[in-house]
Amino acid sequence: MSNFLKAFSSILIILCLSLISGCTLQESHETDQEKTFTNYFDVLTDSEGNLVLPLNTTVQLTMTDEKILDEATVLAEAELFDWHQLADSHHQYLDAQGNELHNVAYINQHPKETIPLDPRLFAMLSTALNLSQQSEGLFHPLLGSLSSLWESKFAPFSTENTDPDPAVIQGLVGCLPAAADLNAVVQLDQKSQTIRFDPGVCEGSLQISLGAMAKGYILDQLADMLKQFNTPFLLDAGSSSLIAWSPSASPKAWNIGVRDPSGSSAMLYAFSLTEGAVSTSADDQHYFLLSEDDQQLRRHHILNPHTGYSENWLRSVTLCASDQAGILDVLSTVLYNIEDPAERRAMIHRFEEMAQLKIDYAWCEPAESGLKLTLSEGMEQRRLTSAAWPDSLEVEIQRGE
Repeated sequence: MSNFLKAFSSILIILCLSLISGCTLQESHETDQEKTFTNYFDVLTDSEGNLVLPLNTTVQLTMTDEKILDEATVLAEAELFDWHQLADSHHQYLDAQGNELHNVAYINQHPKETIPLDPRLFAMLSTALNLSQQSEGLFHPLLGSLSSLWESKFAPFSTENTDPDPAVIQGLVGCLPAAADLNAVVQLDQKSQTIRFDPGVCEGSLQISLGAMAKGYILDQLADMLKQFNTPFLLDAGSSSLIAWSPSASPKAWNIGVRDPSGSSAMLYAFSLTEGAVSTSADDQHYFLLSEDDQQLRRHHILNPHTGYSENWLRSVTLCASDQAGILDVLSTVLYNIEDPAERRAMIHRFEEMAQLKIDYAWCEPAESGLKLTLSEGMEQRRLTSAAWPDSLEVEIQRGE
């Protein structure tokens, strides 16, 4: 641990409403008197000496006790680095013996080999395959090559507002196996804790990527470890994934503000969270605008694996539950690729039954007045009524579900 930026204040988190890499946090001060203290986690170094942001974003830990925060940060940062190295699909690292670490990047570079895995990565990959099947392939852990094709259009800034070659997109989408067939490509052996990645004739066109679930999943692991300090904390990865926790004897409420993706107002709404996980996806970062048939389409980073393109049915999705940030991360991406609201709610219920989890939701979509916000009854009950709705916002609350 070195060169931490420290800050103190009670925090109103404004969700950046963006997924995968590069989300940013906006902070403002609350009016209560309790101070909080924040440490920002350091960068790590890959095997070639490149500096790498953990989880490809800004990760921070906030607590109400500065001394405990420093102790907790040391442990959490070490754990975060371990998890990031395992899940990283872009960088290679050395293990404790000086050998190449068997992480996701290593698996991608060694197709058709049987590779022993760290049990933590084995469990993470197993979870990814299961969630892909639950989502009917709308979350796809082999989307790496397709994501990289589009990412070059967004990073660091959009300079050329053109789609990639449609034939290349079609070829990559055609290589993606159906969710039911993933086990034939990503072959996990529970007994030996090994993987064999066999893309067949699509070698070079399929790459494992856990970007749509990694942040939340890894925050889940860190949060479980941080509870031993018995001190309220907020663990935040780029404000697209965050976890709050407080001991029952000293509850701490964190106020979460959801940013307006259209930029017309500072935020859409705010809600309070004492304990739980939040995930959000949106189209207002990592995008470019494309003119087509006198219309302007927003091409963004949340890709539909069934088409290879991004959809424009929603502007943002925010999910909240008692825990399991990794599942929320996946679901927020999945909902972005479902057009019909009834089908979105059905998908939420499917994930609730699978995870034995009550999930509150809010999604924002284009409307004649500007934006329409749909909230579950549970999300409305969490809302801070002191934060007024923007004047142009249509609001619908789903009651009695």
